[in-house]
Amino acid sequence: MNMVTGFGRRHPRSVIIIRVLVTAWLFGLTGILLAYGYWGWAVLTLAGAVANIVLAYRVWRGTKRQPGRAG
Repeated sequence: MNMVTGFGRRHPRSVIIIRVLVTAWLFGLTGILLAYGYWGWAVLTLAGAVANIVLAYRVWRGTKRQPGRAG
């Protein structure tokens, strides 16, 4: 049972907004970590921000599909 997928299908706009907010937080945290010299953690949070962007795009792309088109 995958509740996250069900929520994304019923409320795609909410999922996108949450992912954008998390991405903004991760970018800010990356900047703070870089300022204090924590390069390893900064790379990790940057990777998380990029992953959130990709997942938000996939949710957005799923809402833009035209009926009758595959993929």
